[in-house]
Amino acid sequence: MIRTNLQIGTMHGDISMLSVAAGELASTVRHLAGEVRALSAKELRSWGIRGQDALPVRWDAAAPELVDDGESAQDGAEPVSLAGQFGSILTTFEAVGSRRLIILGRAGAGKTVLAHRLILDLIEDSGAPHTGPVPVLFSLSDWDPETDLASWLTGRLVRDFPFLDTKDSTTGKRLAEVFVDRGLVLPVLDGFDELPEMRYRDAVKQISALDLPLVVTSRPEQYAEAARRVRPIGGAAAVQLEDLTLDQAQRYLRQNTSKLRAPAWDAVFRQLRTAPEEPTSRSVASVLTTPLMVMLTRTVYNDDGPNRDPRELLDIARFPTTTVLQDHLLDAYLASVYTRQAPGPRNGRRPNWTPDQARRWLGHLATHLQNRKTHDLTWWQVPSTLNRQTRILFTTAIVTSAVGFVTGLVAGLLTGMVDGIVHGFWDGLRDGILTGIALGPATGLASGLINERQFSQWHSRRQPERLHLRAPRQDRRPRSRSAPLRKLASEFNNGLLFGLALGLVFGSVFGPGYGLALGSALGIVLGTANFVVSALGDTYDPHATDPWTLLNLDRKITLIRMAIAVILIGTVFAVMTLYRFGPELERNFALYVPALLPFALLAGVVRLTFSAWGTWVMFVRLWLPLTRRLPWRPKLFIEDAHERGVLRTAGSAYQFRHARLRDRLAQWHRN
Repeated sequence: MIRTNLQIGTMHGDISMLSVAAGELASTVRHLAGEVRALSAKELRSWGIRGQDALPVRWDAAAPELVDDGESAQDGAEPVSLAGQFGSILTTFEAVGSRRLIILGRAGAGKTVLAHRLILDLIEDSGAPHTGPVPVLFSLSDWDPETDLASWLTGRLVRDFPFLDTKDSTTGKRLAEVFVDRGLVLPVLDGFDELPEMRYRDAVKQISALDLPLVVTSRPEQYAEAARRVRPIGGAAAVQLEDLTLDQAQRYLRQNTSKLRAPAWDAVFRQLRTAPEEPTSRSVASVLTTPLMVMLTRTVYNDDGPNRDPRELLDIARFPTTTVLQDHLLDAYLASVYTRQAPGPRNGRRPNWTPDQARRWLGHLATHLQNRKTHDLTWWQVPSTLNRQTRILFTTAIVTSAVGFVTGLVAGLLTGMVDGIVHGFWDGLRDGILTGIALGPATGLASGLINERQFSQWHSRRQPERLHLRAPRQDRRPRSRSAPLRKLASEFNNGLLFGLALGLVFGSVFGPGYGLALGSALGIVLGTANFVVSALGDTYDPHATDPWTLLNLDRKITLIRMAIAVILIGTVFAVMTLYRFGPELERNFALYVPALLPFALLAGVVRLTFSAWGTWVMFVRLWLPLTRRLPWRPKLFIEDAHERGVLRTAGSAYQFRHARLRDRLAQWHRN
């Protein structure tokens, strides 16, 4: 293979030989740039920002104590002005010689929106095809600074852009790792203020040590505290977003409303200017200084929304404080977007959810995210909104209902009929009914306990899976040995424990010897089957670029595992029953086969409870709707919330449009 030096954008550090062919690498850079550009453009559109049609957010250089003194952050000997406005963020960034910029602004000031604008400008400025480092947004709320930052960035790239999981056969590194090592990505680290204060020191040290151009967004108070405790991020300039003026807010709101609504806005701003010291004027003026609140106001009092009059904002009895007014806008925003028809065609599949329903269900999800201290909403983590006792009891109830009183009872009757051939019909029928009654609850409880054991071990990493029924490809990534081995051992133990539990149940009916033999055989077979199928499974799929693709993939692998369990359990029951009852059954094989089938199906149902898709079905499709915490069609509801702009996508996860919205919904839900 011909090796080629490929410089992409500004080269930092020594020039080195890349182990990936230059053409392939450049093609991957262009692919990543296209994906990132589409995501950022979609984010800006969701806020109603098209082209330069945006609030005139302005900024200036931050206070000197927030800038690193150890390195020169700007080109040239003379300081360069960093002041600018929304359309000139690229100019400000390029004025920083180190290409390391901190964007500071209070909550709702527009930091994330500005970061997306910079991402688009960087990609478009590079020309077509894109040849510069690709700016990628990373949410720092999910980073633990005890984890190496470069490794975390690599993992996030793989999660959100699976085509970067291709392995370089020469170095053994994934393309995502190559991109981080070679400076082919420009990290845009959003939400430094979301990190715990106790982690500021580690975070500042790691970000400073990252030898890459980068952008960091934060609220000023939190970043100032980190700079005071440690120091500012190394080599980075800092700008601080300014509040909007009343003129800017009025101009924007008038431009986005009809002439009929304009007089009402004029009355509001006339009151703010003529009586600025009145409490109501101070509250409204304070709210309208942040882009987030102005955009919410635009949505709430837009022409095609509910029949609202913006002059109600001046009602001091309803809105005595700024906080009450902000909460009103957040609540009214949700009511407004759910009063309108969602964008896109309505084919009868999507119900018309009311604002109250949406608030209740979104509040449950927001509380779940707050409890987990994350912004990422993934379908396989939603069951963790329930406590441990609920998960165990409901799993027991599900398996008892589906297996114990249906499959178990039928199996018991058929087993009794088979047993009756040898020892008399009535004795066999009695044993069969006892088997069915014992089988359901005992099997259900065993499933619940084992499933919770698995959930507790893997809940923070439990993810949908993909099945490999072929030898590993040459371009697969190198895998850590310890974690997969621990999971394989856990899967084997789960199968062994469940088999022994079934053996105890059957031992209570057919005698301890038979129960011990059956339980041991089932445990070994189930444990081995779990081990083998888990070894074939993987949490990666190069085509899984959205949450519901992962759900479909996990459903497929779960059904495959259920089929394997059915075959294995049926075989073991056949062998053990022949061993137990001898050649008499060979003369009645037509009755013997249907007697074994329900027991085999039992194993399939239990196998379902051990999967991510199975827990989604049990808890998210059944229990949470039964308790009115989610709708009966949660997937459609989440998709609908995304289309309405309440949620946004972040790779394989959803996020609330803004942390303030998430926190307000969680507060409402708790109260």
